[in-house]
Amino acid sequence: MPIGRTWPLATWLRDRQGRRPIWRSTSARFLLLHLALAVGCTVPALLYVYIKTDQILLEDFQRPLEFRQSNLEKQYRIGGIDKLTLAVTSRAERAHRDRTAILLVDRHGRKLAGNLAAWPAGVGSPQDWTPTMLRHDRAAKSEEYLTLTTRLPTGHSLLLGGLLDNRVDMQTALLRGLAAAFALAIPIGLLGSVVIVHEMNRMVQAIAVVGHQVAAGDLARRATTDGSGDPVDRLRTTLNVMLDRLEVLVGEHRMLTDALAHDLRSPLTRIHIQLAHAQDDAPGLDQRPRFRAIEQEVELVLHMLESALEISRAEAGIGRGAFEAFDAGELLRGLGEIYQPLALSRTVGIAIECASGLDMLGDRGLVARAVANLIDNALKYGVGGGEILLQATAEGDAVHLVVADRANGIPADRRGDALRKFGRLDDARSSPGSGLGLSLVSAVASLHRGTFVLEDNHPGLRARLILPRNLDSSHIQQGVPS
Repeated sequence: MPIGRTWPLATWLRDRQGRRPIWRSTSARFLLLHLALAVGCTVPALLYVYIKTDQILLEDFQRPLEFRQSNLEKQYRIGGIDKLTLAVTSRAERAHRDRTAILLVDRHGRKLAGNLAAWPAGVGSPQDWTPTMLRHDRAAKSEEYLTLTTRLPTGHSLLLGGLLDNRVDMQTALLRGLAAAFALAIPIGLLGSVVIVHEMNRMVQAIAVVGHQVAAGDLARRATTDGSGDPVDRLRTTLNVMLDRLEVLVGEHRMLTDALAHDLRSPLTRIHIQLAHAQDDAPGLDQRPRFRAIEQEVELVLHMLESALEISRAEAGIGRGAFEAFDAGELLRGLGEIYQPLALSRTVGIAIECASGLDMLGDRGLVARAVANLIDNALKYGVGGGEILLQATAEGDAVHLVVADRANGIPADRRGDALRKFGRLDDARSSPGSGLGLSLVSAVASLHRGTFVLEDNHPGLRARLILPRNLDSSHIQQGVPS
């Protein structure tokens, strides 16, 4: 995956293209969680505003009605039911001005005075201020009133109510305002989520860039710290400490490996030379096969040391500064011509399919060595297996170099073992070799920022070396100096 800035939208699109469930993306889950929290906090607040506003509205309606209720109670205390009946009748006659509903009934529910035909069903006595649907004598339909009912000591019941004429309008306007606020909270919450997720991705991406560069061989790369001491800064500091230790250990291991390889190569080379002289100076011919066998073993050890050194240097990124342009197709055709006589001697044919204009930037010698190793393996294990195909094609910004045979191949579950250093499968242990051939090919691919894969050729093995055609200058300059 390319290292760079990652916006949540880009993550979403990548997930859709990759056909992965969106909720499995960390960015998407975090975004949805933050949005849910924002909406979850907004909804209770809006409900509280709605309920509280409606309560204040009812209290405003209630105050003048409480004043009228106190006057009626005063009339009852002064003159009893008769005085209260006159007051209710008088109040009912003026009710058309302030839209008041009033009713006085006896203990049996019979109307004594008021502008309601009868006691409304479902209304208790006594009952505190409650919105109730009523229809007074002059109304064509029932309307909502804020009512209070009182039971007098004599058993009579009094109902007093005020028309809530604009409550519905107020509630409608309030609901529209709250709906607009809720609709606005969603995009604001979403925008805030996107900003937070982007900031989180930016901080994580900075660490990922360092890890990617270190994995590519730049062991001197470190994460930038700001000294804030927050968790992300502490993570970067810990990562830097770990990378410092890793750089020291890898450096010591590399120095030890190089020194050991160099120290062993010199005496082995001298032994090889002495064996050659000893064969010439041998008094008889009987000892020469033994000398030749010893010489071959020394050559094998020297070859193993050379391969180990090349793998170590390639894995460390050494040599990118010396990359040059060359034609990969021409290189493959040249190797095919070199190996053609050897293949014919083993009754194996070599077919070459190379596209034209396969220019790329890299180490021509190492790429040739890698492809030659693949051809050697195909010849070694593909004897009698038909034709070996050498193919070079361009796919996008990469060159694909393929060596395919028609032998037994490698089982899919054993291909990882074949790529390990000194890894040899059971069938190959009886054949000469060091077990470093495929490891070197994999290291060359890593040096060129490419990949090396083993595929089934149905039957046989298809080894595919994928190398970028053009590496930018920043990649070339990241090699570790030798």
